[in-house]
Amino acid sequence: MKYHIKPSPTLLKAVSGTVLALALAGCSGVNGGIDDVYHATTHYEQHPITVTKGTVKMQVPAHSSRMTAAHEDAVIRFAQQAKDHEAGTVYIKRPKGSVSADVVAGRVTQLMAAEGVTTRVMKHATYGGHGPVIVSYKRHFASTNECGDWSEDLTVTFENTFPPNYGCASQHNLAAMVVNPKDFVQPRTSAPSDATRRAGVIDDYRKGNTTAAAVDSTADVKVSDAVQ
Repeated sequence: MKYHIKPSPTLLKAVSGTVLALALAGCSGVNGGIDDVYHATTHYEQHPITVTKGTVKMQVPAHSSRMTAAHEDAVIRFAQQAKDHEAGTVYIKRPKGSVSADVVAGRVTQLMAAEGVTTRVMKHATYGGHGPVIVSYKRHFASTNECGDWSEDLTVTFENTFPPNYGCASQHNLAAMVVNPKDFVQPRTSAPSDATRRAGVIDDYRKGNTTAAAVDSTADVKVSDAVQ
């Protein structure tokens, strides 16, 4: 004996809705929903180096009109750094009405001028009260965000993305080692070519001679056993 059961339209709609809801719930559980957030694909995107402008400051004691050898050496190094960083203005501020501070500020000016910091760059000013002679200038600094984010378990990952601390130390080292932080913002122009060498190469080319640099045939080049 066979039985034929014909489901009602209402039952079919209810079952279809339930199946669709379960399917969507399953996709959400597996994939975590739709992720429209951009994830960094390189270490320099995750820890970008930023260039900001700040003040470099040094204080020279002015309670005595005589500067010690250590203080003079510190001023010399400060002047060299200001010149290397191409400081546009070096400020020398001294307490107003202090004879010893006036003498110290004058000596600081002499030392900095001897290191190539011109008097046109140095700007003198006074401030109220008692204190040291303050020498300062503005320069660019390169930095990145702080390292040490170990919030994620590196042994468990389902997204195949970088951990938060990946590449941070390398970016910090690069920011600290660069001579001119402005190079991160805009590259320098190329140095002019060697006109003498260029003319020589063109002349050799026209004559049919080799244009490659000469190699010493007597040079003995050996490869270390460690890399063989």
